Amino acid sequence: MIEPKALLERAAQLADQAKGEEDDAIRERLLRMADHYRDLAAHEAWASENPPSVSALTSALGTRAH
Repeated sequence: MIEPKALLERAAQLADQAKGEEDDAIRERLLRMADHYRDLAAHEAWASENPPSVSALTSALGTRAH
């Protein structure tokens, strides 16, 4: 698990880097990457607050498609 704070810091770095980028394509790519890091941070924060239960894991592992 990655700390959400570290992911948000990386997102901020990428957004700052995008501000100084003259090439539109590169700037857009950096901004998309920053958004991706923010999404990952939100997911990691949610996952740490909502750990899976043993029952849910057992259910998921026991389910098989026929």
